[in-house]
Amino acid sequence: MSKSKNEYHVVFFDPGGRTGWAHLTLHVRAFTKPENKVLPNILSWSTGEFSGDEHGQLRACTELINKARYGPMPFVSRIDVGSEDFELTQLIGGRDLLIPVRMNAVLAWECQRLYGTSLNLQARQLRTAVTKDRLKLWKLWPVKGKDAFAAMQHAVTWVRREKKKSIERPWKLDN
Repeated sequence: MSKSKNEYHVVFFDPGGRTGWAHLTLHVRAFTKPENKVLPNILSWSTGEFSGDEHGQLRACTELINKARYGPMPFVSRIDVGSEDFELTQLIGGRDLLIPVRMNAVLAWECQRLYGTSLNLQARQLRTAVTKDRLKLWKLWPVKGKDAFAAMQHAVTWVRREKKKSIERPWKLDN
């Protein structure tokens, strides 16, 4: 994967006992004018899931961020890292119930410490508009695993939200 100053990387996680992840690479051209669409400017995408203990999953998450951020060339003009925000949806559970809280806390710390960026938390319910059929239509399928699917839903939702914001203040291309 070649890196360019005009690439925008989005890495999103769905943390838990198994952590889903999605990585989208887009050309910033999609955000420079309202008429520039996002889909034709998706350069690459990948998804997956990390399993194992929390420490191993967190190490894999930071390695993925590091690969997206630096890769073969040590410069990416913009990267956003995000995760599903924790919402208490059940009242019973043991130690595993709070895995997402612990993982998001560590990811937020690592993003700031290593990359000078914030971890963007996104509400769970925001991702529901991105269905399997829509991902197929957008050629962002197949995604294997329910946690990887949730992470991809979040990544696409994030990009769509960023596109709406860019209409008010378009991004500039680096020459």
